[in-house]
Amino acid sequence: MSILSHDTFWNAVITLPMTKKMLQLSLKKCGACGRTVLEAALDDYGGKTERRCAKCSGLYSQVIGFWVEFLRRSLNIKRAKVEKLLTDPYARRAVINLTKSFAYMGIKKPISLYAPFLIVWDFTHKCNLNCKHCYSNSGAVQEEELTTPQAMAVVDQLAGAGVTALAFSGGEPLSRKDFFEVAAHAVKRGLYVSVATNGTLVTKENVKKLKQAGVHYVEISIDGASAKTHDAFRGVPGAFDKAVTGLKNCVEADLCACIATTATKSNLEEMPAIISLAEEIGAERFTYFNFIPTGRGKAHYDQDLSAEEREKLMRYLLNRMSSGCKTTILTTAPQLARVALQCQGSSGTGEVMMSMAHMQTAKVTKKAVPLADFIGGCGAGRLYCSLSPQGDVYPCVFLPVNVGNLKTEKFQDIWLNAPLFKAFRNRANLKGSCGKCDYKFICGGCRARSAAYHNGDMLNGDPGCIMGVKGAKSA
Repeated sequence: MSILSHDTFWNAVITLPMTKKMLQLSLKKCGACGRTVLEAALDDYGGKTERRCAKCSGLYSQVIGFWVEFLRRSLNIKRAKVEKLLTDPYARRAVINLTKSFAYMGIKKPISLYAPFLIVWDFTHKCNLNCKHCYSNSGAVQEEELTTPQAMAVVDQLAGAGVTALAFSGGEPLSRKDFFEVAAHAVKRGLYVSVATNGTLVTKENVKKLKQAGVHYVEISIDGASAKTHDAFRGVPGAFDKAVTGLKNCVEADLCACIATTATKSNLEEMPAIISLAEEIGAERFTYFNFIPTGRGKAHYDQDLSAEEREKLMRYLLNRMSSGCKTTILTTAPQLARVALQCQGSSGTGEVMMSMAHMQTAKVTKKAVPLADFIGGCGAGRLYCSLSPQGDVYPCVFLPVNVGNLKTEKFQDIWLNAPLFKAFRNRANLKGSCGKCDYKFICGGCRARSAAYHNGDMLNGDPGCIMGVKGAKSA
């Protein structure tokens, strides 16, 4: 068993007075160069000698470098790859967040963060479409939303708390007049900014505005390989052609773009063709979203995939990833990590596809597999949360349970102290099939699906998982 799998060992290391003191010191800013000791150490590790500081590049920098190198060798990752990663400003932000998390929360299975890696902000519930499965009941709604100054203040709170990424969603976020202004402010505050859109407003002019604002990533919802399927989902004729045009506009402007697809019984057979469409257009990513019967989706329980269909789809996606798909495949299904490990087995190539953080997937060495317990599948209230147009804080966009409001409370206080978030951070609280499952640390099931199928019980089993059907026994 790899030493990386032993949370008790690492917690013993973390709780040593010397270790805690070092963690705290690593987060202090140097009076000479303005960087934290941790940032200076990462620069030293990466060979940035021009930034070397006589005051903070001493013993502590060497100790931090030792642990970075220890982890690199343990995971069998090439040094050049680690050095490149550590020069990325958003990766740096995440590393600082992890360091704060270890100092504040210790190391648990799965880990919990001092600040979420990702926040999805439903910026508005106004929308020009009428999608059958919309989780937020968006459309031609009239409701009070945060003002522009209030929205700017929210961005400042999130940046100050150490959040890494902010995704604007909705509704249709581009329909709100101050979107570009608020998004640009988020970029300036150091956040990785993305936007999830139905694509109908992603004109060449708006793509230019997105790039000027500094938006890093555009996710366009396409729920079929043809206009017939997609437009039936979206409730408006012509939506498919506009979405595809919007995607092409992003690709032509060299703006990172993604096709996002909610898998249902109506489009399941078209999933291979949708991924091929992403490859043909040149989209960098494809994201498979679980269908969750919330919002308008409550009227369409019959569209949810069976556990067997979901399992088959995830195996197909893993095979397509492994075969060299030009488009990166992501998913919100926490079961993917479990499926990947089961597919790999005890022998194989020495590499495995593993879910990273909230929904990213990556090919990693088998030595990194023990980390799956710490990454932990479902990130609601642990790695991730969401905001409403009114500033309410939710565990997830698919789980609109209000735990606080940013007009009257500080985000960091809500994130660290909300009882529901604390409950999600302890997998011993899980019940039903998820509570009994051998993979509860790796996956944890979907808390929103649990609530949707168990009368609001967010800690029960996820009925869409094959492990529950099999009696939650290891395969």
